[in-house]
Amino acid sequence: MNGTQNLTKPVAAKTDANAPLSNRRDWKYFNEKLAELRVNDVENIIARGRLLIEAKEELEPGSFEAVVERHFDLSYARKLRIIAAHPIISHRSHANALPPSPETLYLLTTLPAALLREKLADGSSINPRLERKDVAQWRKAARGEVTVDGTTIKRKPSLTEKLKAAEAEVEGLKAKLAGKDDGSLFDLKNDSVQHIAEVIAANISEGKAADLARAIPEAVKQLKRKRQRPAG
Repeated sequence: MNGTQNLTKPVAAKTDANAPLSNRRDWKYFNEKLAELRVNDVENIIARGRLLIEAKEELEPGSFEAVVERHFDLSYARKLRIIAAHPIISHRSHANALPPSPETLYLLTTLPAALLREKLADGSSINPRLERKDVAQWRKAARGEVTVDGTTIKRKPSLTEKLKAAEAEVEGLKAKLAGKDDGSLFDLKNDSVQHIAEVIAANISEGKAADLARAIPEAVKQLKRKRQRPAG
């Protein structure tokens, strides 16, 4: 049975005769109210989300989806409910500063609360002309460092991110190895000392690396002595 067919026999939440009126509203009520809230200003966007929250609580599964799909898709309805339920975005005091865009408002709900409050408090970052791309940049920055009240908070990388970084390093070494004709891990003439040291440390045991560090100065001394010997 599709969404339209569901609406031919709408089902409201099961209630008794003494239930409050707000708990006895049927699909027609929500359908009409959604039709009235078509204007995309901040107040209407939030009101639409609140109405959808109430509809989801009061209508039986199937009726709710059918009503929603008369106006927009379920994914969009979910975003509206999240906007309306957000304690900062839905607060009346911020209405004049917010952009009248459901998609931008939804992205704002994904910001850390401390960062969102900071952007609202500065009086200019969040304004009616704010676009999704601006919020996307804040989200990207929030993954690295966030400054709150003058204090920089660094986000620690997750285990997944650490693993990806390690895999990228391994792939880089493989690519470097594949590009060398002699199959060596580094180029003694062209690679930096730091890179050579890192490659050696990554490919031998710690003990062997320490022995190598001690052996190199001695090998240099022997080479100097050999060069200084008079020809026999």
